[in-house]
Amino acid sequence: MKETALTFIGHGTCYGIDKEMIKTVLRPLIADKGIDTFYSGGMGDFDWVCARAVYELKAEFPHIRNYLVIPYLSFTIRNKDIFDEIIYPEGFEKYYFKAAITKRNHFLVDNVAYALCYVKHDWGGAAQTFKYAQKKKIKIINVGA
Repeated sequence: MKETALTFIGHGTCYGIDKEMIKTVLRPLIADKGIDTFYSGGMGDFDWVCARAVYELKAEFPHIRNYLVIPYLSFTIRNKDIFDEIIYPEGFEKYYFKAAITKRNHFLVDNVAYALCYVKHDWGGAAQTFKYAQKKKIKIINVGA
């Protein structure tokens, strides 16, 4: 786990969330907590709003890094230019499609100290990843609560 890393956990569809709100939440984490590494799964609206917010925050904090972690090689990547790097974790080729997504979500949580979340209900992939993050005892900020 990297103490200065954060991941995003959120439902595929999110309401009332925009880049400016996310940037307002992230600025003090960068300035005061030293967060400099951001991991996104790139699957839903929340992931993309957050990834775009980090990309724009690089103008204020040029040292921060924005990573996309993909679950399989055929993953469709939109807006790849906003990321510093795309990561395909070693060994993921052995997982079938649905299992790869869960393993990728666990990879995200296992490699961070913080999670910025938009989780409003207890079913689906975001909710399962949120529960996993709670179990791992990382610091959670849930803007969907």
